[in-house]
Amino acid sequence: MATARDDRDEEESLRAKITEYFVSCPLCLEEYKDPTDLPCRHTFCKGCLKDYIPDITPGSKFRCPVCQKETEVTKDGLEGFTHNLFIESLQDTVLQSTHKKKCTFCSLVSQTETVATSKCITCHDYLCERCSPFHCGSTLTKDHRVLTFQQLHSSEYQKEIKEQQKIICPEHKGEMIRYFCSDCNVPICRDCKDLHHDGHKLISLEKAAEMVKPQLRNKCHYLERKLATGEKTLLNIDNTLATFLENESSVQQQIKAHAAKIRQLLDQQEQTLLQELHKTSSTHRKNLQTSYDNCSATCSSIKTTTDVVKNILQHGAPIDVLMLQHQLGQRLDELQSTSAVEEIPEEIHLTLTTNKKVDQEISSGAGLGNVQISRQPALPKFKPQAVCMLEFNTGSGNLVDISVSPNREYVTTHASYVTAQNKVKVLRSDGTLRKKITRVSDTQLKCPVGICHFPDGRMVLSDADNNKLFIQSPHWEVQQTVDVSSPQGVALNNSCTKIAVAQFTEKSVSVFSIDIKGKITLTDVIKDKDGEQLFNSPYKVAYMSNGCLAVSDERPNKLHILTPSGDPLYQYTGPDNKLGDIDGVCVDAYDNILVTDYDNHCIHLVSPDGKFIHYIATKADGLENPWGCTINQDGDLVVTQGNGKVKVFQYL
Repeated sequence: MATARDDRDEEESLRAKITEYFVSCPLCLEEYKDPTDLPCRHTFCKGCLKDYIPDITPGSKFRCPVCQKETEVTKDGLEGFTHNLFIESLQDTVLQSTHKKKCTFCSLVSQTETVATSKCITCHDYLCERCSPFHCGSTLTKDHRVLTFQQLHSSEYQKEIKEQQKIICPEHKGEMIRYFCSDCNVPICRDCKDLHHDGHKLISLEKAAEMVKPQLRNKCHYLERKLATGEKTLLNIDNTLATFLENESSVQQQIKAHAAKIRQLLDQQEQTLLQELHKTSSTHRKNLQTSYDNCSATCSSIKTTTDVVKNILQHGAPIDVLMLQHQLGQRLDELQSTSAVEEIPEEIHLTLTTNKKVDQEISSGAGLGNVQISRQPALPKFKPQAVCMLEFNTGSGNLVDISVSPNREYVTTHASYVTAQNKVKVLRSDGTLRKKITRVSDTQLKCPVGICHFPDGRMVLSDADNNKLFIQSPHWEVQQTVDVSSPQGVALNNSCTKIAVAQFTEKSVSVFSIDIKGKITLTDVIKDKDGEQLFNSPYKVAYMSNGCLAVSDERPNKLHILTPSGDPLYQYTGPDNKLGDIDGVCVDAYDNILVTDYDNHCIHLVSPDGKFIHYIATKADGLENPWGCTINQDGDLVVTQGNGKVKVFQYL
């Protein structure tokens, strides 16, 4: 049962975390003193800015210490930059700031510095013990509410503080934040509305906060899953290290035992081998420890950040959530994008090989032998049964392909002989529809098939009947158009320098190169080998990490695994050669190939060398006519079905 002391400890821990991540100046790394905003919205202590800016003459320019954006000193010097009332309010309420506040009224009237003991939560003025009783004595301030610092920190007054608290617009001094512009995704004041957001969709702060909270919760959810992955990785590293240390000890004993037989002649060589072993094992131990430390630090950051976000979501006012959404979102995205929790170092195995003719070769210096290293990549651990993490209905059939954007939105393609049913849909991470697209630029979509994403959110979309590839911006603006005959599935290699396109009617796979300026050029057409046709009806493609290609083919149904240059390596036709229509193919982080079997209602997991591993999901798991597939940021399999449904399976 939680005690009052436990609550106090938890509160102190939260304050420390908020101070570290949100209320610390990037320059001095301490709690803000007189927090001041630059136009780029980065905040610093006013004193730190004074020391940092080489010339504070109005009109002189300097670069923001965080984003390096060029900033001009205002006509009022440092005083012209906006005071960050939100952070100051956070210091006064959530935190117990160690900095003494000065009475605003005394500073203005008598130009003396008197320590403040209270604060007006309406206008944000600090007041000393003498000035406090008179603050609400004028017509303009009669409705203001003054609280002592003790009351500000008390939970008894938090509801009143949230109701009374107003935040001043950073661009228009004196104007309160009143609305939220959903078009620009920012809180704004009345002047902002008239000057910059005329005609935009505005909603209340409360409604906007309720819209933002699920997004932050969703990011927290995915980050918690990443934390769980990181904790598993730490356990795997521990086990790997223990096994390696046992292996090292075993080899060390072998070396010593073998050396004892011929010690008189081989003392020097024995030491050489031991040193070699120590050097090898020491390096690998250090690598394992480094991986452990990196993963542990990342997990700690994830845990800390999710705790902070959850607390703010639970206890913070709507404006708290809105004002921190960019910082919170950026921090969550930064942690989401890190790969430290998934990176498992390779396992190495040490063995001692001895020279069978050692007696004859001692004189030649062959010695005891050599320590050999056999490196093994980290092997995936498959779940006994895949777990369906999410299922949703797109509302449209003929769902031929799917891709997941960097911000976790699902983009689906729907191709049909009926023109009106040819479309692309964009769905949120929970499966709800955000946008439906039937045209790109001035082109009506006729048969959209393949879709894949660049890491920056751009997309490659193929339209078989328009005979085109469209390179789209994250906002669905056409950046480039490439003419390709009957393009079907598309895939990007890991370095995003090549696009592979399956061409059903051409019986080929075309490879386009992307240069440093983004120019796309056809560089290879994979069609035959030594005069023999490779494909009958190539439909979908996927790149492996080494540049090899996985190509689905129909009539007969088979999966081709090709070298980067297009030479055949392996073929897969399923257990007992009963592979049905392959309507989707994708590759996971371990280069295992996942194949959708439309006819047999199942997903095949195939090794990089074309061998059947097991079924990921079958009809018994509720899978029906699986079509397109992809791997999301969590390593889960995302599968479309012919009936318009999408399922997400966790199989690792």
